[in-house]
Amino acid sequence: MKKLFFFALALAASALLTTAADKPRKLVLIAGKPSHPPGMHEFRAGSLLLEKCLQGVPGFKIEVHTNGWVSDEKTFADADAVVIYADGGGGHPAVVGNHKEIIGALVKRGVGLGCMHYGVEVVPAQAGAEFNDWIGGHYAKDFSCNPIWEPDYQKFPTHPITRGVQPFKTKDEWYFNMAFREGMQGVMPILVAKPSDATRDGPYVYPKGPYAHIQAAKGRDETMMWAFNRPDGGRGFGFTGGHFHANWGNDQQRKLICNAFLWLARVEVPANGVESKISETDLAANLDPKGGPKPAAPKAAAAPAGPAPKAAFTSAVVTKKTPGHAVDVDVDITGWKELHLAVNDAGDGFTCDWADWVEPRLVAADGKETKLTDLKWASAKADFGQVHVGANVQNKPLKVGGQPVAFGLGTHANSVISYTLPADAKFTRFKARAGLDNGGTDQGNGDACSVQFQVFANAPVLVAAANSGGGKASPAATAVGHEPDKAVSGLDVHPGLQAEL
Repeated sequence: MKKLFFFALALAASALLTTAADKPRKLVLIAGKPSHPPGMHEFRAGSLLLEKCLQGVPGFKIEVHTNGWVSDEKTFADADAVVIYADGGGGHPAVVGNHKEIIGALVKRGVGLGCMHYGVEVVPAQAGAEFNDWIGGHYAKDFSCNPIWEPDYQKFPTHPITRGVQPFKTKDEWYFNMAFREGMQGVMPILVAKPSDATRDGPYVYPKGPYAHIQAAKGRDETMMWAFNRPDGGRGFGFTGGHFHANWGNDQQRKLICNAFLWLARVEVPANGVESKISETDLAANLDPKGGPKPAAPKAAAAPAGPAPKAAFTSAVVTKKTPGHAVDVDVDITGWKELHLAVNDAGDGFTCDWADWVEPRLVAADGKETKLTDLKWASAKADFGQVHVGANVQNKPLKVGGQPVAFGLGTHANSVISYTLPADAKFTRFKARAGLDNGGTDQGNGDACSVQFQVFANAPVLVAAANSGGGKASPAATAVGHEPDKAVSGLDVHPGLQAEL
């Protein structure tokens, strides 16, 4: 409480000692921690790009803080606006620790607050009422939905945020059916479009739905961005796009958000909005180190005639509800010359699907065990990050269900790790535990983790996983992965860039 008391004193002192004429209006932009595969939830890169676009605006200063919170809370003392572009839910930067009290004090002082993409989602019981008071609404799990779709924004209300903005459309994870204040009091819809019936029917990103109440509203317009005038005169906004980083290459989307930043900080928005030009280099700058873009893959050869290899072992779908977040693996490999360990995304997308092969061993007929990690693999590939021995895909210590792993392999759906077995070894069994790495389950949307582990004697054909459009993967699935054209189909890529996995 002492910390909050002195923080409040600092805010009051700042209000007395400074005026708008003394210095530019200041917006603090909080970029979230790294999450999701490359090109998605690039909070740091997106924030720094927007900062670049707003440089030189008279009477305005933007200050970017990365990794989920400000480096020094004293910076709030002279802030006129705060924007949070980060993962939300239970780990939302505005609600962890004493942050809800800090943000509440800022709002009470009249500081503007904006939230973007996942940042508009909070657990309703945790901060739903506060968000409705602060920014006018919020994303509520199981009430709101988050499909990938391409709304066509044709008309805009008369508002400083929309100045100079022309019709546009971008394919993104545009949330809708937000939990707004009662009667939409003080809320002005900024981006409005009508989802198609197919969009309402799902699948959504997570949970995949569909929801009956979303389907029942077919034909209704939805709001994907809004501005909010608080009863006390403060300002707020919510923007549900921003999942795919490439969409910041759209001039209209960029102008809209730059305008919103100025409006939030009470800086006059130019008559034609904030003009900005960016290059392909600008768009590709400051991306989080998520394993980096992979070289473009050559066109896959035609599948060989005859049936695809069948898995000798296929696990049940492993989720956070699975005891210990892991399953046992015990496979008869008598006579095998090769060993292929596969992980697929269980058919619902590979969000947070960090997976580990825990203590993998090859067992000989006499019971002698050989650590698989003592052998060199023939090949290893994953849709996100890099496969590691003794570390997860981000090269951090392996941990499953909160427990450290003595030895193992860290990967991410969709993946295949292939070994050529020693000719003279005569192994008879492969044993391991297979589970979800805490690097995925501990993320803000870690509940979306779901994978399936498979073991093959022959290399599986890399095609889309069973039911890749949604639903549980079939136990008979014999392949893993998203075909590259499917995996990047959700991106509206800037003309100068190439989307790759």
